Amino acid sequence: MHQLNQKSLDALKNLRNHVCPQDNYQTTKRSAVLVALLPNEKGDLEVILTSRSSSLRTNAGDSAFPGVITLFPPVLSRHMQVVTPVVAYCPTLTTTDLFNTLSANPSEVSAIFTAPLERFLSSRPEEYDYFDMSWMMSSHRVHRFERCGADNFLLTPARPISAMVPDEGDTSTSLSYSYSNDGDNEGGPETEVVDRAKVGWPVYGMTAGILIEVASIAFQRAPDFQVYAHDQMTDQDQIVKWYNQSKHTFRRSSL
Repeated sequence: MHQLNQKSLDALKNLRNHVCPQDNYQTTKRSAVLVALLPNEKGDLEVILTSRSSSLRTNAGDSAFPGVITLFPPVLSRHMQVVTPVVAYCPTLTTTDLFNTLSANPSEVSAIFTAPLERFLSSRPEEYDYFDMSWMMSSHRVHRFERCGADNFLLTPARPISAMVPDEGDTSTSLSYSYSNDGDNEGGPETEVVDRAKVGWPVYGMTAGILIEVASIAFQRAPDFQVYAHDQMTDQDQIVKWYNQSKHTFRRSSL
């Protein structure tokens, strides 16, 4: 079992001390996501993520959380579902033995991978980007982190390499890469070896936004980038009020 370093111990303490405000959303259209943290061999915190199966009806191919230290304020999905992030630390799991412990339902999950939690505060060149869009009556910034999971992942089920490497200019978010964790997966699922430079999944949208918030609280610092668009609605009370007043419109538009 890997031992946490002092920075990670402090981060868990900060998360435990986090107080989630009252949830005032007036809706039964709800779900939750598990932000599962575990140590790597350096004692740093990583987060478990999944790539959704390309056969799913909604958000196919997206990177997502598996579906408790603390709760975070609910966020709205692109389909206006109220999603509550639940943060948990998994002391009996480590990044080195993770894939001998977990298995994925191939009808729902294409891959399981981990990424350093602190990465979601970094704007490293060629690995971070964003765009602003109009949403909730104001601008909304969508963050995107590239090539997540390049060092540690499980692919399921195995597929031909030719079917997994995207064409030039392909901007889809479906599963595109495969790697065998350096081949050090004795007793684990069989995987295929490909060029390490081609490995990774994008993490963006709601998933990226939740990880930015969790990492900011854990490490008690702001990201290296601007989190919000210049006129983005950020006051939680205003967002809840807008949602509660508009929810009947959402229901009619989905019929």
